[in-house]
Amino acid sequence: MAAVPEGMSQQESSQVVNLMIDVSGSATPTEEQSADDRDNIANVYNSMIKDKIPSTMFLTQDVSASSLVLYLTQLGLYGNIEFGMAGNHSDEKLSTMPYKEQRAILESSYSYASAAHVCGKNEKPIRGYKPLSFDQNEDTYKALDDLGIEYNAGFQAGIIYAPGHEDDVWPYPVEGHDFYAVPTSSYTVSDGLMPLQDSYFRDMGLGADEWYDALAAKFNEIKGQDEPLVISLTTSISGNGDYLDALKRFIELAKSENAAFVNTTQLVDMTRAGVDTVSAIPARTSDSATCTECEEKKSAGIDDDMNIGNASASNETITIFVDMYNSTSSS
Repeated sequence: MAAVPEGMSQQESSQVVNLMIDVSGSATPTEEQSADDRDNIANVYNSMIKDKIPSTMFLTQDVSASSLVLYLTQLGLYGNIEFGMAGNHSDEKLSTMPYKEQRAILESSYSYASAAHVCGKNEKPIRGYKPLSFDQNEDTYKALDDLGIEYNAGFQAGIIYAPGHEDDVWPYPVEGHDFYAVPTSSYTVSDGLMPLQDSYFRDMGLGADEWYDALAAKFNEIKGQDEPLVISLTTSISGNGDYLDALKRFIELAKSENAAFVNTTQLVDMTRAGVDTVSAIPARTSDSATCTECEEKKSAGIDDDMNIGNASASNETITIFVDMYNSTSSS
């Protein structure tokens, strides 16, 4: 039987579903690439926003340093979205780098991801990290501890796990460190386990129907059990075509079964508190981050109408216009 967090009851409750979304993008995209990236993000967002489904979007520095950050900032104002950091690039191999280099990359990624907010409106603390290539080592863990990161989503149930946690499907504390490991759910096939990750299915040559079948089968398999369904999505894959249709079909299935969607911080908080319902998650005493730049300007007597992360204009209001299917601009 899968490991259940200590103190969690076996009483019947809504199936818990967590959507972790890797945001695809380039630091220097062409105009066409930028439009495609925005459309993919918008499509994933639109599949969730009508029902106010919470999720966690992981941002590489390539994404956070591009014009996409304005778009994501606006979505963060209106959607129930948590942002996490994901290093510099989607394919980077941190384990090949010394600690100092890893620390510098993660510090920079943290800073850029933290900028995806409107000061005074929707400060979003960066609590989580996900290595999009699932590549990390002890030096990575040490750097995450130094940054105060609360959870690390670079794990897969029964596939990639900390010693002694092969059977764990809920987040668990990593021994010797200050963060929780968050494993993506896995699906059993004849050849073993497959992570419920759209990019893995795509790379294995599997189609969207097989992806949906795996999601639906896993959902039904664990229904009524104390096991969350943690799904890893990528905007460049699940944001268009048949994979987008599969995502929408799965959301409708989960809704029809009264599933409880949570972001990744909420999933970790459920484990910490040993509760099995979203309503029982203890309220955080401090659930908003303070923008250091804004506070420094206030102390200096500078009154900005609006700051967007590190971009500010002291005497003009910055307005972001979002067309969910076209483009984002500022004035």
